[in-house]
Amino acid sequence: MKMFVFGCLSMTIGVVLPSGSRAQGPAQPSAAATQLEEIIVTAEKRSTNLQSTPISVTPLSDATLQEHQVRDLKDIQALVPNFKMGDAQGIAQITIRGIGSSSFLPGTEGAVAVNENEVYVSRNIAQQAGLFDISGIEVLRGPQGTLFGRNATAGAVNITTAQPTSDVSGYFRQSAGNYGESRTEAAIGGPIVGDTVLGRVAAFRETHDGYGTNYVTGTGIDDKNDYGFRGTLLVKPTEDLTGMLIAEYFNENDHSGGFHYFGAAGLSALPGALGAPPLFQTDGGYAPSNIRDIANGIDPKFQLITRALTGIINWTSGPLSIKSITGYRNQDANFLYDIDGGSTLNGYEVSGEPAHQISEELQIHYDTGTLHVTGGAYYFHEEDDLTPQSVVASTYLETQNFGIPFATPYYVDLGTLAASLSTKAGAGFAQGSYDLTDKLSLTAGVRYSVETKHMFQQYRLDLFTPYTGSNPPPPSVDIPAKTFYSTTPKAGIQYQLDPETFLFASYSQGFKSGGFDSAVKNPQPYLPEKLTDYEIGIKTTALDNRLRANVSGFYYDYQDLQVQQVVGLAVQTGNAATARVYGVEGEFNYLLTSALEVDASAAWTHARYVNYVGPDPALPLLPTVSFRGNALDNAPDYEATLSAQYTWNLPIGSLAARGEAEYSSRFYFSPGNEALLSQGAYVKGNLFAIYRPNSAWEITAYVRNISNTTTKTSALVASPLAANPVLGSLAPPRLVGAVIQYKF
Repeated sequence: MKMFVFGCLSMTIGVVLPSGSRAQGPAQPSAAATQLEEIIVTAEKRSTNLQSTPISVTPLSDATLQEHQVRDLKDIQALVPNFKMGDAQGIAQITIRGIGSSSFLPGTEGAVAVNENEVYVSRNIAQQAGLFDISGIEVLRGPQGTLFGRNATAGAVNITTAQPTSDVSGYFRQSAGNYGESRTEAAIGGPIVGDTVLGRVAAFRETHDGYGTNYVTGTGIDDKNDYGFRGTLLVKPTEDLTGMLIAEYFNENDHSGGFHYFGAAGLSALPGALGAPPLFQTDGGYAPSNIRDIANGIDPKFQLITRALTGIINWTSGPLSIKSITGYRNQDANFLYDIDGGSTLNGYEVSGEPAHQISEELQIHYDTGTLHVTGGAYYFHEEDDLTPQSVVASTYLETQNFGIPFATPYYVDLGTLAASLSTKAGAGFAQGSYDLTDKLSLTAGVRYSVETKHMFQQYRLDLFTPYTGSNPPPPSVDIPAKTFYSTTPKAGIQYQLDPETFLFASYSQGFKSGGFDSAVKNPQPYLPEKLTDYEIGIKTTALDNRLRANVSGFYYDYQDLQVQQVVGLAVQTGNAATARVYGVEGEFNYLLTSALEVDASAAWTHARYVNYVGPDPALPLLPTVSFRGNALDNAPDYEATLSAQYTWNLPIGSLAARGEAEYSSRFYFSPGNEALLSQGAYVKGNLFAIYRPNSAWEITAYVRNISNTTTKTSALVASPLAANPVLGSLAPPRLVGAVIQYKF
């Protein structure tokens, strides 16, 4: 199979390599708009040219993020091949090449490492925070276990915020659109004390009305109400020494994160299905015919506050440099949501996730021109708390499930769960590349990681105590600590075929530690997962540096992957024995003329379980099901994007028009691959018009999701106590608006 994938890649390379003159350089049109500009990335924790970096990486500049109206990580899906992001009750679910997390439970961790200013953002819920004043994002595909370490099994998303400049600079940006959308964003920075002390401050505020309505209460849901600000201080006491301090605050409080009702898993007619309608229907309730709306007896609520402090010190002397990155993050998160899917309010959940983390990374870089070495040590400590989580049930639910009669209906504090999970992780790493000749180089690296997890748990099931919101928690139980060890190597070979064509092949591993299920009483630890990647690729430019084509092929051996599902009354993590993932992906940029640019990407990914037997929440009458041959979650076989932009030079300024299209084949949200828990194939399109009267002003009009296509971003089978309704989240509807910006 490996030979098949690499053979497909070889044929693809033959297609994308046209004849004629070629020069190195990639993505954005230059000021003269005659060639594609060179792009510098930091995917190897040092600055390298994108076209000679042996990693599948997509860089997104600040200009690209602004042109595409990127406001959070979900907005980059149409810009990055093989990248999917959804959420459930506000908890991010990021997938790269079919590898990711579909958990919606606080306390879990993803398989894609999200880093902001080189500090790992551990909590999935915090990865949903709005983006503002960003200088760039890099998405690394494939395991990054050597340089980035923990939870980078699928890849990494590296976010860099804007830094102070030696001259006064900044911007003001205001947008308005349908659904009452309003977003204000501004930044200003410059010298405070000559060139020695520089500063920058940035802030944003975004609001919009709900994309849907709760029919029971009349409240708009999937609305937005958030804001944030950031301050950056850069000190340069000498030419060799710099220090930077970044402080950030984010606050969101709205009715997002609630579940939409997608249908009844119990009525699927599949062998093992419950064979009954959802509980709200037997209780005389209803659900809206339009899945954009909900009918819940209680409004969903989502609250998130994050605070971050980052300190970076960098010292350079000749070929040697040393960098220290110290990070502190904390969060307060609370959410409330209905769990039966209908209007009768037979069950809802109240929970929260306060957490704080501290990390320290010491990097040592040595670069002689032929030898490039990066090494260092890493420490991480996090305390993640699941505040007393209450599953509140109606007496009708208990009567239907347990046969208990109640003379007077009331709400029962059915399940109470609290947990405190402590994680301590340490690692040492080194990676080096050596140029054997001016064309041929070799890379080798290794990381050794130790991670210990320890949990205290409070757990209670109670069929009779009324819910008051202030019931005393159950006693705490000490779950014995578990330590996980991992060695993740990397090896590669690179060859500069000619000045415009770069070839690479690599072997690498990624590691995600095991852990505990906080929702399972006295849990046993689930196993770590490990992914081994064999990858080859080509990066080339052609047609006098007007065409760029980057193509890679990959083959994954995925062991003990962690799968989260609702099983009975709890969310449980199981280890699928093995899975195989392989495919080909490509990114292309073509500057046809000085006025017309075309960008495209395409990906074919085959992600399947090889050996996995476990429970299927959609088929609760069967103890286990074989998922062999089924697709992994959020892993479409085919994805493609196409965009074209044409620019007219006007007597005053310029006008650009851009059209975009995004295609995805069907993908699934559960190992069972049931149609109800999937998103069918779709095509979405966007239109943008950008007028620039001069270098300072910019006015953009946009229509996103032109066809108003409704697409799911997550889906799950809820508890059998509610008779297995299928609930999930949706991507935004058609959005129409305009943005005006002034830069100085």
